[in-house]
Amino acid sequence: MSHRTPGAYNKLRFARKNSGFSCMFGGMVVPQSPRVVWALGGGGARGLAHLGVLRVLEEEKIPISGLVGTSMGAVVAAAYAAGGKLDYLSRVATALSWEQLWDFRFPRLGLINGEKIMAVLRLLTKKKKLEELNPPVWVVATDLLTGTEVVFKEGSLEPAIRATISIPGVFIPVKHGNYLLVDGGVVAGVPAGIARQMGADLVIAVNVSYDLTPLPPGNIFEVLMKTAEIMGARLKEVQVAQADLVITPRVGHVGTVHFSRAADCITAGEEAARRMLPVIRRLLGRTHPGPDGCGCVQDEAFTRACDNAGPAGSVKNTPQETAGDTFVNVG
Repeated sequence: MSHRTPGAYNKLRFARKNSGFSCMFGGMVVPQSPRVVWALGGGGARGLAHLGVLRVLEEEKIPISGLVGTSMGAVVAAAYAAGGKLDYLSRVATALSWEQLWDFRFPRLGLINGEKIMAVLRLLTKKKKLEELNPPVWVVATDLLTGTEVVFKEGSLEPAIRATISIPGVFIPVKHGNYLLVDGGVVAGVPAGIARQMGADLVIAVNVSYDLTPLPPGNIFEVLMKTAEIMGARLKEVQVAQADLVITPRVGHVGTVHFSRAADCITAGEEAARRMLPVIRRLLGRTHPGPDGCGCVQDEAFTRACDNAGPAGSVKNTPQETAGDTFVNVG
């Protein structure tokens, strides 16, 4: 666990190999076999869309070199990397009565103790340690005392997961060493920058943010969730800009605690990933050498793929021109 710099174990684990480089594109050197780290954002029930995204990645054999997760993104990443089959995890997500997992208590630092939900998560993650997960997973939390990010990279999964799901005011914060930890979404709702530290050649983020609508909240949970979403909206804009590609499943209309919409969220994640497959493939092998043998020119097929992808995602580079809602590097 650390604030910023990957530990020695992970530096070794993610040491770059001299495998040769394809070319330079938009100021970035992309290896022939790039190390792709996925940043899975938080969003409560909306975060179940990550299951649909991962299903497509598996089916299409898209590389997953590492996962960095916040809140529900961390839950999905850990359960998947612990060996959970995506079909099984999807069935659990849709069949589970999540509301029965809220163990309320007299409020002091939070409304929910979190023991019931952790009992389920222990089963899904098989009580594994972070260093036992494959692909590797980092979990992001926030230190309530200093306001800094805390990244779990090794050791027990339990405190890491319990911390990252601790929405302030809803879950009781987690005491861990000198830290008092809450939801990682407070500082890194979409942890693209942290994913870059994992030794990534390419960072692809999955953003499951809530659409800020004028609809009034229906209960205290929705008040707290909506407040957190408003505060985090601008921060997420900055964070997703640190990714090379952003996939945005169409789940913004689903409330944070609306777990009855689990199946819809999973389907939306799958659809978004499939829409972005041409862009992902071009991102993995998107350029060819320029006339001088050392520069690069834009692959027209890559641009066409982005044009066809629509609002499901964006490709980040500078300078940019807009192709619908998708940003395309123009060299």
